[in-house]
Amino acid sequence: MKLSFNWLTDFIDLKETDPQKIADMVTVCVAEVDAVEEQGALLGKCVLGKVLTLSKHPKADRLFLADVQTDAGTKRVVCGGTNLQEGMYVAFAHTGARVKWHGGEIVTLESATIRGEASDGMICAAEELEIDGLFPTKEADGQRPIVQLTATDKDIGKPLQAFLGLDDVIMHIDNHAITNRPDLFSHMGFARELVALGLATWKKQKKESVISFGSKPVPFQTKIDVPKLVPRYCACLLEIESLGETPDWMKKRLAAVGLRSVSLPVDITNYVTSETGMPLHSFDADDVHGDIHIRTSKKGEKLITLDKQERVLPDGALVLSDDDGLFDLLGIMGGLRSSTKSTTKHIYLHSAALDPISIRKAILATNHRTDASTIYEKGVPKVIVEEGFLRALELFLELVPGTKIMSEKETVGDNGSAEPIMLDPAHVTRLLGVEIPEKTMMSILEDLGFTIQKDTTSVWKVTPPLWRLNDCTIPQDLVEEIGRMYGYNKIESIMPIADVRIPDRDERVKNLRAALAMHGYTELVPLSLTSAAILKQSGLDATDALALQNPLGEELKYLQTSTLPGLLEQAAKNVRMSHQLKSFHCAHVFHQSKPEHLELGILLSVKNDAESLLQSPLLLLKQDVMHVLKKFGFDPEIMSTISVTASMHPGRSAVIKIDGKEVGTLFEVHPQVTHAFDLPGRAAAAVMDMTKLLQTQTTAKRVEPLPQYPEVSYDVTKTFKQTQEVGPLLSSLKQSDPLLEQAAVIDLFAGKPLDAGAYNLTVRFTYRAPDRTLTEAEAQAVHVRVLQKFA
Repeated sequence: MKLSFNWLTDFIDLKETDPQKIADMVTVCVAEVDAVEEQGALLGKCVLGKVLTLSKHPKADRLFLADVQTDAGTKRVVCGGTNLQEGMYVAFAHTGARVKWHGGEIVTLESATIRGEASDGMICAAEELEIDGLFPTKEADGQRPIVQLTATDKDIGKPLQAFLGLDDVIMHIDNHAITNRPDLFSHMGFARELVALGLATWKKQKKESVISFGSKPVPFQTKIDVPKLVPRYCACLLEIESLGETPDWMKKRLAAVGLRSVSLPVDITNYVTSETGMPLHSFDADDVHGDIHIRTSKKGEKLITLDKQERVLPDGALVLSDDDGLFDLLGIMGGLRSSTKSTTKHIYLHSAALDPISIRKAILATNHRTDASTIYEKGVPKVIVEEGFLRALELFLELVPGTKIMSEKETVGDNGSAEPIMLDPAHVTRLLGVEIPEKTMMSILEDLGFTIQKDTTSVWKVTPPLWRLNDCTIPQDLVEEIGRMYGYNKIESIMPIADVRIPDRDERVKNLRAALAMHGYTELVPLSLTSAAILKQSGLDATDALALQNPLGEELKYLQTSTLPGLLEQAAKNVRMSHQLKSFHCAHVFHQSKPEHLELGILLSVKNDAESLLQSPLLLLKQDVMHVLKKFGFDPEIMSTISVTASMHPGRSAVIKIDGKEVGTLFEVHPQVTHAFDLPGRAAAAVMDMTKLLQTQTTAKRVEPLPQYPEVSYDVTKTFKQTQEVGPLLSSLKQSDPLLEQAAVIDLFAGKPLDAGAYNLTVRFTYRAPDRTLTEAEAQAVHVRVLQKFA
């Protein structure tokens, strides 16, 4: 987007006169300025000249020899302009001038000999001096027409820049930097920003002219079939005597921002678009047949637009149609049929706020982007619809010959209303990290058009202006406004402070996982989300689970309360692949009734129900758990007294204690649970609170020398009832005699011929003396005494 400094001065007085300083400040606080262009930069050493004589070049059919009167006398040049004639006032470039050679690269003119004839200077076409916006012409037979100036002999030799009044400075604004600011696609929007930045002050605004509308309705109705996509609409019918001629001042301003003059009605709508940010369109009302419908297109409908291209429309593009079909691609480009022509006597002028999403989709679907659509897709504020409409009417009444407003004002919707935003000045300081005086904050917001209401509390009630309803809705938006206007460059840069020392790490979890892997257990990493059905299937209470507010689905509604469900689900999928499945999972678990903690879950599942008690999954798992815990310095105890949950077998469950503290449970999974997960055999699980476990001090490892003397061992089998506890008995046996080194279970058996509820326990008694080799007699004597306690 281009901004004209001369245009801005219609509304403001610039306090800063250096364009580059203004551009730098705008870049820092508002939007990136790509370039600052001084208008007429190529007009140095260019003057107004007059063609005195004109003759054919003796050696070239398409070239002429011209004598041109200039400020430096008469100059002979060779020229190829097709419209050149004697007495014509032209743009003449002396040697040393910089021009765009045939509209291409910039070159410095030098005296030259062309086909044997000397040429001292150049008679220029508009595009060779970059003034084609003021003099739009078309090529003829491959030649570029020469600029024909309206002047008198008194003007001969005048510097061309002064003669054309090209003294403007243009700022090129990067459109991407104002994507969220549709109010800035205008000179009025940037005028507000410059005032807020302290670079300008408002001029005394002239009294707004009162526009009188007619009392009769427009002869056709405009029906908005999609009111949600067109929330604001203004229109009326005008009668004109002729199109008139666009005044030079308007042509210059349009050329300054990169727009060519087309015709006065079109130029007025383009002028208002650049001034207010409101794209408008004028239709030849006599080409409208029947009522107008503002609707969405059907896929495959066709429309010939102003560029004379037939466009196949997608489904859902905003269009205008009458009894003869489509005649406007709303928000993007008008139709050729309804465009203003030299014969136009009645103009239907309209202004509309459109749904930006539908415009964006239409741009992509048609692969056609225009200046109007670029603004519309950002979301034109509704208040600008009426402002732009009234400004256009003002210019029509002032400039277009015989303009009369023939109808009442058609209007749909309103300008909208702003909801106040609560802002705490202390919050601004916290977010920006700099103390900004409250007066400065208030001044910034008020200069940007916000109104502030203070009450007895420290919180302000800030109401955004109507042109900022889309992008100022929360306190953070206001903080951003204050920050950018105050200047982010004024905020001291402070490096964040952080301790880069490597923290102390507890490697025990990592080592426990590695040890389990060494024992053949596979680590699983399932999702930490589960469902009420899986929790119930696992024998767990779903009422204690934490539910997500926005779950992806019922199957992922709750945070896991235990690692057991994930292990069981995985076992159900894989246990049939092998006789024995070992897996574990370490993760955080969550409950409503207790704090979050780290939990280690271990599962051992076997395919069939083995006859040998030693193949019981519970005993196999117990052996692995004890080995792993002891390896890392823990001294675990397995105690059978436990409160059983629905997931545990009531007769095969125990607690794991370390230093008297309960850190977990060891149990065979209840048959109902294994059946629910369709496990083919039995399964055992251990669930340990790793948070508690890691808070327990490990015992130091003791290294003892290998025994130097052999042991004497005896295996003894005894029948026990399953209700009898063997653990306390074995502990007492170990303390019965100093020569008894170990009493360890080496076999278990249950089944026929034993009675139901009975099992055989085989214990290996190992005897050793630390200072000699025991004789058989000594060992037997001690063994007899020990067996008396094993009765």
